[in-house]
Amino acid sequence: LHRNGGITARICGICPVSHLLAAAKTGDKILAVKVPIAAEKLRRLMNLAQLTQSHALSFFHLSSPDFLLGWDSDPARRNVFGLIDANPDLARAGIRLRQFGQTIIELLGARKIHAAWTVPGGVRSPLTEESRQWILDRLPESFATLQTALDLFKGLLDKALKDEVGIFGEFPSLFMSLVAADGAWEHYGGHLRFVDGQGTIVADNLSEDNYLDFLGEGVEKWSYLKFQYYRPLGYPAGIYRVGPLARLNTCSHIGT
Repeated sequence: LHRNGGITARICGICPVSHLLAAAKTGDKILAVKVPIAAEKLRRLMNLAQLTQSHALSFFHLSSPDFLLGWDSDPARRNVFGLIDANPDLARAGIRLRQFGQTIIELLGARKIHAAWTVPGGVRSPLTEESRQWILDRLPESFATLQTALDLFKGLLDKALKDEVGIFGEFPSLFMSLVAADGAWEHYGGHLRFVDGQGTIVADNLSEDNYLDFLGEGVEKWSYLKFQYYRPLGYPAGIYRVGPLARLNTCSHIGT
């Protein structure tokens, strides 16, 4: 079991921490061990670092060229290199934000990708004082970059992307994510909640231990992919979305 995390982390090179933590939490349950508070906080820190680097990659490297250079711009330039030419300060800030998240993962797990750091009952190593100070020293720059990105994106939604906002991803579905006991935004613990497109809670206080009771997989002839759905509603009425949007739609509030 102590090797499971290092194996499952290799499912993906972008979100290995998710698979690492899922394997660790499974090991916790199999061995019936309680994770110390400090170890849980370190696990949460690594997961937040992954969210930081992954969202920085999505926004600055993959989406910003379309947003800032325009949908109809030359495809040969509509990439991160074109963004560097057009707005070098923004591109540099995005690269450094992703580096910030990746480095935190490395400080905790000794490597940026596929770190075999978690074990059933906790983690392999603590956060050193030197690493803690490194993170604290770079938080102001990271917060400033996040605010810049948020202001930029809000401006795009009101202007250049105004038409797309009303139609992009607009289809009926449920949303599923973890939420805390009080309904707050959650990314590591808590329980599962389903809401519909209007935000009405469809199911709450669900445990991953019983996932086969409420999750099913649909199959289509035209795809090798499986289509997950909420069993009580059947397929396709019970299809659901997960990820950042789902986490916002299912929670009642976000803490600090």
